[in-house]
Amino acid sequence: REGVKTIYRGGAIIQNAPLFTAIGNHEVMGRFSMETDLNAQYNDPFPKTAAVQQHPQQAKQLSADSAALQSWLNQNSYSTETYEELFTLPESASGGKKYYAQTFGKVRLVVLFVANIWRTPSLTSDARGRYRERDADLENPERWGYGQHIFEAIAKGSTQYTWLQQELNSPEFQQAQYKIVMFHHPMHSLGDNIVPAYTNPVQSVDSDDSGKVNAIRYEYPLSQDYLIRDVEPLLEAAGVDLVFYGHSHLWNRFISPGGIHFLESSNIGNSYGAYLGNTRRPIPVGFVEKYAAVGDPNGLEPITPEIAPLIDDQGQPQPYIASNDMTVFSILDTGRGVVSSYRFDTRKPDSAVIKFDEFKLGG
Repeated sequence: REGVKTIYRGGAIIQNAPLFTAIGNHEVMGRFSMETDLNAQYNDPFPKTAAVQQHPQQAKQLSADSAALQSWLNQNSYSTETYEELFTLPESASGGKKYYAQTFGKVRLVVLFVANIWRTPSLTSDARGRYRERDADLENPERWGYGQHIFEAIAKGSTQYTWLQQELNSPEFQQAQYKIVMFHHPMHSLGDNIVPAYTNPVQSVDSDDSGKVNAIRYEYPLSQDYLIRDVEPLLEAAGVDLVFYGHSHLWNRFISPGGIHFLESSNIGNSYGAYLGNTRRPIPVGFVEKYAAVGDPNGLEPITPEIAPLIDDQGQPQPYIASNDMTVFSILDTGRGVVSSYRFDTRKPDSAVIKFDEFKLGG
């Protein structure tokens, strides 16, 4: 009504509980431009190495001033400046707010920067995608998307990997009752966004005898998935209880032979579905790598909830929730060491919240 001002402050829990966040692809801003709108800039992150290679003189002139060089890179490649300005978070010596660790109560939480740019899986001629460049851009490297390039290195020997090694061996981590690692990109998932492998894209340029570029495509060597090859063995050896992530916009969970629980619980907003049974991911054919069309490409079987799973049209319980109408949240009860997941049908705002899954850490 006129003269009445309503201030919305969000859910009560958000006003009274600390928030620990992890950077995903939606928190990374692309190249800055006065000629394009904000959405176009957001979708235009450019590899830092490519920015330097294409503008070597500018990079060289700024190389003596690390702050100036970083500012230039933020404008010409990608940055997390806005994210870091918005949130008050713990910081690590090497990663700042981008990756860090924090103890609260019985929990040691380790947060990593594990994210790459999302590109469409489409292979159409106008797709600046996961697996190819647009035909119109073939002769213009400034317009290439460079596939699903990774923002922060996590491979063995990288700065973040070395920090993670040190953190997992720290007294704070070793003495914690519950050891939890959180990041954005999934290790195990039924979702589309786990494919292709989490590794640096390998570019292939197809040119004719005259040097004219006919196609540019990207492959992602399955054997070089950094999360599976390098990070997962570290987490297993350190006795991590739970790995939590949310990139694929669904709920599903897994458990490794070594006892790590993997939980993906982020279907709020648009869901891109679960790839199981007859539902297949849009993967390329004729490529060297054989990307997984269904299931978890990294070999684990999804856990079907025993309390109140969703039932499909054939009356079978489903090991996932992928819905634009259902919202899911999970709670860790540190008194019991139990993680419970709940679903709520947003189409029925007065309906009850339903607990549909539960598992215990450390067992």
